[in-house]
This record gives sequence, structure tokens and C-alpha cells, in this order.
Amino acid sequence: MNAKQYLRRIRFLDKTISAKLEQIEILHAQATKITAVLSNTPKVESSEEQDKLAATVAKIVDLKKTLREELDEYISLKAEAIRLINSLPDSRHRLVLMHRYINGHTWEQIAACMHYTCQWVHCLHGKALREFEKVMQHDKN
Repeated sequence: MNAKQYLRRIRFLDKTISAKLEQIEILHAQATKITAVLSNTPKVESSEEQDKLAATVAKIVDLKKTLREELDEYISLKAEAIRLINSLPDSRHRLVLMHRYINGHTWEQIAACMHYTCQWVHCLHGKALREFEKVMQHDKN
């Protein structure tokens, strides 16, 4: 795995976790939805409604389990990446990689923050990835 693939895993996991959190919110809203019925007679829940509720709750539990596992992986990967990025000798390289992969900023945001053009940020990014690759290889040995 090269440096870019390694660092992209952080962003991918972040987006995956966000999507799962959104799914959990939707399922939770569905499970807790209460519809008002204007009637004097008590409503008896059908077994079909209970089955739907149980299935929804089971989905929520399963999603939360996978979410916890992905969060653990995300936290570990991010901490390791930050450690490797911080070992880069050039502070500009560290900054570009942190902004892009750790903070998830766009190229335009990075350029504005660093007071560079987008073209120069892309150039720095390429150099930073090459240096990061060296650090990764050295860390494995």
C-alpha cells in the first residue's frame, strides 16, 4: 500500500462512520415513531408491527456493533498516521497532509490556510506523499 492509499483510508473510514451514524439515526426515528390515533378504543399492536420493530432494533444493534469496530480502527489508524506525519522533516509537508487527510479539508481550503495557490499546494502534496512513503518504509523496518 502506498502513502496515498494509506492516508485515504482515514478519510474513507470517516465517511463510512458518518454514513452509519446517519443510518442509525434514521432507524432510531423509525423505531420510535408514534402515530396518533384518534379513537376511544385501545389499539392492540399486531404481531407484524412488533416484528418490524424488532427487526429495526436488531438492525440498529448490528450497525452499532460494526460502528464501534470501525471507530476503533479509525482512531488507531488516525493516531498512527499523525505519528508518521509528525515525523516528516518539512513543516509544510506535515501541514498539507494534516489538512488534507486528518482534517479533511479541500485543496482550496488548504491553499487559503497556507497562503499558497492550489497549484503549489498540489506540488507540495506530491512531495509530502513521497516523503511520507519513505517514513512509512522506514517505520516498517
